[in-house]
Amino acid sequence: MIKYIGKRLLALIPILLAVSMLVFGLSVLSSGDAARVLAEQIYEHPTQTEIEQVRHENGLDQPVYRQYIRWFTNVLHGDFGESYSTRKPAMKELMSRFPVTLELAVTALVILLAVSIPLGIISAVWEHSWIDKILQVFSFFSVSLPPFWIGLMLLYFFGVKFQWISVIGGSTGGIPILAAITMDIGYFGILIRLMRTNLSDTLKKDYIRACRAKGLPGFWVVLKHGMKNAILPVITQLSTICVSLLCGSAVIESIFSIKGIGEMALEAVYTKDLPLLQCFILVLACFVVIMNLLVDLIYSMVDARIQLK
Repeated sequence: MIKYIGKRLLALIPILLAVSMLVFGLSVLSSGDAARVLAEQIYEHPTQTEIEQVRHENGLDQPVYRQYIRWFTNVLHGDFGESYSTRKPAMKELMSRFPVTLELAVTALVILLAVSIPLGIISAVWEHSWIDKILQVFSFFSVSLPPFWIGLMLLYFFGVKFQWISVIGGSTGGIPILAAITMDIGYFGILIRLMRTNLSDTLKKDYIRACRAKGLPGFWVVLKHGMKNAILPVITQLSTICVSLLCGSAVIESIFSIKGIGEMALEAVYTKDLPLLQCFILVLACFVVIMNLLVDLIYSMVDARIQLK
C-alpha cells in the first residue's frame, strides 16, 4: 500500500502543475486591471502614473510566463502573496477562515450519513412498501428543491418566526445546524436512492439467499454481507459530495452570514483579489486530488478483493 501511495503522490505533481497554470492563466485573463485594484488600496484616487508605478513594483508589467514562474516559485515556499484587500498573506487569510468552513462541512457530512444511509437501508429492505414509497417521494423533492430557497425558509421560520436561533450565523450552540441541513438537502435524495438501488440488487444475489438459508439473523445479513458490496458506489458518490460540501459552500455561507472560505472566495471575486482567489482554488484543487486517493484506499479496506497496484 505504501508503494501505491507513493506512486499516486508522484502522479499528483503534473496534475497540480497543470492546475496551477490554469489557475494563474485564468486569473490573468479575467476582466479588470489588477494593478488598478491594488493601487486603489494604496491611493484614494490613483492617477495613471501611480497605477503604472504599482504595476512595475508588483511585476505586473512583465511577460505572463515570468509572472507565472515568480508566482509558482513563491507558491512552492508556501507564499501565495498578500491579499489586495487586507494586505495580509493570502494563505494566512485562508487558514483563518478554513476552520469555520470545515466545521460546517463536517456537520453537514455527519447529518447526511446519519439520515441517508439508514433511510436507504430501510427503503431497500422494505422495497415497494408504503415506507419505501414515502422515502421515494422525499428523495424526489430533496433533489428538486433549490438549497438557497430552503436556507431562506429555515432562517425565516426558525430565526424570525420562532426566534430559536440567531439569524446572523444561523447556528444553535455554535454549531451551524441549519446551514448544514441546507447544504445536505440536494444530497439526501441522491444517497437514499443510491443506497436503496445497490442494496436492493445485492439482497437478491444468491449468496445472500444462502446466508438466509443458513438461518443468519436478517439484520446481520444486511449489515455484514449486503452492505459490503452495496456501499462501494456510495463511497464514490460521497467523495464527490465531500468536495462539494467544502468547495461549494459559498452561497450557503452568504445566506447564513458564516465567515468561511466560501464567502471569502466570493468577496475575492467581487474585489478582484487575485492572490486570495489563486490560493483558494489551488488549495482546494489539492484537496480534490487527495480525496480521490483516500477513496481508493477506503475501497481496499472495505472490500479485500480490490487490490491496489
